[in-house]
Amino acid sequence: MSKTQEIKVAESLVNLMDDHWFNPTLFGRYLAEQPIYTIDRIMEMVASVIAEQAKMYNVYSNQGTYTEGLALANELNECIKAYQESNQLVNLKLPSRVYKVNREEPPVRQGFGWREEKDPFS
Repeated sequence: MSKTQEIKVAESLVNLMDDHWFNPTLFGRYLAEQPIYTIDRIMEMVASVIAEQAKMYNVYSNQGTYTEGLALANELNECIKAYQESNQLVNLKLPSRVYKVNREEPPVRQGFGWREEKDPFS
């Protein structure tokens, strides 16, 4: 199976970060000096990373162990959520923050197995 360009770049970036001489500030400055459309794409990527790391923070903080980076990601994620609630974004495709699932009442357990109150064929 061939890897997508995004996966190849991400793997290269992760490998570069393992190098002692990697300078994340220089990398960030270079990305920040791109055309406007590219900046929007970069911010989509950054917001996705923050959202995923915030999930990891929630997992590790319940266990009592986490890093400062995860804590920062969680705080930034909360700021992004608040920004999305008060602003309509047109050009950015940020991770979805609303997870509403409308469901009926849960089925009632009666005896062995699950049985619903309503006839599914009516």
